[in-house]
Amino acid sequence: MAVTVEDLLQLALPAGTVVVAGKAGLRTEVVWARSLRPRPPAFEALEGGELALLSTSHLSLVEGSLTLATLIARLSEVGVAALAVQGEIDGAAVKVADTLGIPLMRLPTDVSLVEVERAAIATVVDMQAELQRRASEIHRQLAQLTFEERGLQAVVEQLAAICGKAVAIEDDQFRLQFSASVAGLAQVEEMELRVSSCLVADWVGTVPLSSMQPPVGRFSIPGTGLARFVAPIPARDGVAGYLSVIGPEGEMTEVDRQAAGRGAAVCAVEVAKEAAVVEAEARLRGDLLDQLLSGDAQGDQLLLGKARRLGYDPTLPSLVLALRAEAGSQTRANGSNRDPERTRMQLESVVRVELSRREARSLVASRGSTVVAVVPLPALPSKNHAWELAEAMRRRAESALEGCRVAAGIGRATDMGISLAASYREAEGALGIGTRVNGLSSTTYFGDLGILRLLAQVGSQAELEGFRQEMLDKLEEHDRRAGGELVKTLEALFQYHGNLSKTAEQLSLHRNSLLYRLQRIEEISGHDLGDPETRLSLQVALKVRQLLEADRSRE
Repeated sequence: MAVTVEDLLQLALPAGTVVVAGKAGLRTEVVWARSLRPRPPAFEALEGGELALLSTSHLSLVEGSLTLATLIARLSEVGVAALAVQGEIDGAAVKVADTLGIPLMRLPTDVSLVEVERAAIATVVDMQAELQRRASEIHRQLAQLTFEERGLQAVVEQLAAICGKAVAIEDDQFRLQFSASVAGLAQVEEMELRVSSCLVADWVGTVPLSSMQPPVGRFSIPGTGLARFVAPIPARDGVAGYLSVIGPEGEMTEVDRQAAGRGAAVCAVEVAKEAAVVEAEARLRGDLLDQLLSGDAQGDQLLLGKARRLGYDPTLPSLVLALRAEAGSQTRANGSNRDPERTRMQLESVVRVELSRREARSLVASRGSTVVAVVPLPALPSKNHAWELAEAMRRRAESALEGCRVAAGIGRATDMGISLAASYREAEGALGIGTRVNGLSSTTYFGDLGILRLLAQVGSQAELEGFRQEMLDKLEEHDRRAGGELVKTLEALFQYHGNLSKTAEQLSLHRNSLLYRLQRIEEISGHDLGDPETRLSLQVALKVRQLLEADRSRE
């Protein structure tokens, strides 16, 4: 256990020892004891936390003008925990000790400083050994829980019972995951912990992380009268979360500190085990997805069994959803770096949770930076349901992945006469084209793309640009020069399938005004709108224009 000045006063210092100043520091931890030597240097190297023992008669031997008050000030600078003195203690020394909060104690004149030093060191060693024994026992009890696969909730409950304090585990974003309390201490609330989370985050960035001995920091929780010992839970790629032992400010002990550190070490093992299981399952899902997309699984009984063990039935008609997350422009502008692999894993987790909420027995895996979900049609009765599901997952992912924008693509269902591999290619195509045309935050169904899905396959941008110029350049130039809306008129005409009344209504024009614009379109462009081939070419050119403008806006 941690030894305080108060402990040494009761257990090691001789009867008749009196505290004359600095009573505010009686709970300061003592790690060793040192006696002043009657020659320079007065003390061996001090590292802080020592009980300094001295006789005032030796001060002049160390330094002719050295006073007790001056010595106290000097020892305070190196973090000495307390002073025990034989001889006269003047008012100046008392004042300095009170000001600095360093306990100043008067020893009886008939005791040996060497014997006092030995007794103090023995007490420190014995109590530290007891602390280590208790810490080891705490670790053993918690490790047993993980061996029995009881989970992290059982760990926090056991720690709360051991310490008589509240215990909480937060994730790496300081969201409360598990907690336990004891009688007489209110259940810890997430908002209360968040008050000190910024301080914790800053502190973690300054200390080395070790899964065997996680660092422990102490922080007050403002406005509550509570404090907490916090230890980060190390993971392979940083910090997986934080374990806190929480109690009243004046009742936090060294056992609580040790419990927080040992608890975090056990949690690190549990997190590593869970990560290994998740990685193994991810590999299995990825391998299964590759096999399903490479051929027909209907007759492969081994493959069917593997798929069903992972919660997916390949014999059901299905469609494929593809989602991808990218850092938003604001995140990039701020110079913030998001780990792409971690982002992809978080996106995959969101997709899996959202599908499980809807009781969809789907296959979710990753291919590169894309998260792929193969969803059986019974969970998606129509295209609209598929779009709503993909959009819900996309929005939830953007909320969870702060600073990221998420896009989704949807392939057609296998009951439409296409293979699962084809549905996957369509979902990837819809994701890519939708991102180009509609931006990073979009959900696109392949069946809605029309001719865009063909145009997107044209490898030469120059060829597309040349076709657009041939069909639309003169109209665009007229609109730029004269502030006209001939291209907009052409788009509306095709949108309403050549219906003049609906087109005029959409453009808020009189029918005769629309006819005049159409005449001007023919005159300026040299194209005959009565020719079916010309109309088709113009429609395609407008789609090319949309695709190219989307590409330019992303550059």
